[in-house]
Amino acid sequence: MLPLPKKIGYSMGRFGPSFLMTMITVTAFYVYGTEFELNWFLNGISLAASYIVIGLTHWFTGYYSDTLESRWGRRRPFIVIGTPGIVISAFLLFVPNWFLDTGNPALELLVFGYYLTVLCMFKFFYAFVMTAHQAWLPEITDDMERPLVSGLLNTFNFTADSGGAILGFTTTVLFVAGPPRQLSELGLGLLLLFCVITLLFMLPSMTVIREGPDVKPIVRSLSEETKVALSNRTFVGWTLTVGFLSFTFIAISQQMIGFIREVLFLKTMEALIPPALAMLGSTMAFFYIWLIGIRRLGKKKALMIGLGLMAVFLPMTPLLRGLGSVLGYTLVAVVFFVPVGAGMAVYYLMSYVVPADIAQVEEIVSGESRSGIFTGFIGVPLNMFQAASSVLLGGFMELSVVLTGSELAGLMWWGPVFAPFLLIAAFILRYIDIDPDFASLARRQEEAVQI
Repeated sequence: MLPLPKKIGYSMGRFGPSFLMTMITVTAFYVYGTEFELNWFLNGISLAASYIVIGLTHWFTGYYSDTLESRWGRRRPFIVIGTPGIVISAFLLFVPNWFLDTGNPALELLVFGYYLTVLCMFKFFYAFVMTAHQAWLPEITDDMERPLVSGLLNTFNFTADSGGAILGFTTTVLFVAGPPRQLSELGLGLLLLFCVITLLFMLPSMTVIREGPDVKPIVRSLSEETKVALSNRTFVGWTLTVGFLSFTFIAISQQMIGFIREVLFLKTMEALIPPALAMLGSTMAFFYIWLIGIRRLGKKKALMIGLGLMAVFLPMTPLLRGLGSVLGYTLVAVVFFVPVGAGMAVYYLMSYVVPADIAQVEEIVSGESRSGIFTGFIGVPLNMFQAASSVLLGGFMELSVVLTGSELAGLMWWGPVFAPFLLIAAFILRYIDIDPDFASLARRQEEAVQI
């Protein structure tokens, strides 16, 4: 449906927003809790509010990008309007010291208000853009070429996630001493560079990508479309699976930097690079390993294996400081993050394909394209799970400070607290079908119409 250059151009759009999102996800919780000295519980509340914002934005954007009629098509206006918002809010998030004395304890509530506002702005614009962008997938590809385009999306996404994580790992060494603490000139330069890259990589989606003329806007109401989505058993099951899975993923993302720095004593740029590269290499390598595994095992079995892998390794976080003192902290960090990255890779691989498959099954059955509502509504419960996880994590970290006088206990024991949610996700996954047979389904539908 799309020539190869446009497929690549569409896939490139995933890089910039994903890079900024990963960097912010990995760094914001730790940076505001340490560099900007914000109370950990208020920190968690800010994160929770941002997840509620992103969830609702996914939902509404999914619906309205299905129903919009414009000379630019259904999806592109959201991308053109929202991309500058992503870039500006991402930059502002790391420079509160330009507007506030972040080192003054009397201004903590103002720092909280700034963080809450800018983080919610970033999450809003991210969902506003990426829901519409992802909803294009089943509309500009058919089921034969979708794995290729999904692979391209995931290649750019994994590169962005890995690059964002590496920059996130090293962000804390890009701050200079205050008062107040602030990004160095190098840190500001890197932040500005990737904001510009985000704009450049979104240009094809902002200018040339558009769904085909046979894709017509849906005229049903938001409530009717939501009811259709919720009546789909596979969609509801997948939503719950991803919700419980993301409950744990949020803890991994938010605790990663603090865990490496404070528990494993890897605080310099040179010390942080090996675990960052381990996670990068693991994620990229297992992306292709899981591709082979999915062809042989199916998506469900592959994801079950990935969840099991993480459920085994995450509870080990309290033991790793002791192991590091014997075996070496760098080695322990690398060994820990390789299986964690492998487990996360299989979900990232399927996070585009499964919703697109669900939308295609619905289109075969109903004859109507409603990719937007499936792509968008899943963000509501998903981000409610993530909001709850953020509140729990913020409270857990503040409790550690209250009971022990530091964040160390919270940074050591988060693994056993959050790992069980992976098992709940695996249990739900057992009872849904995420490996549809499109050819068989289409034949049955044709036979039903003939009768």
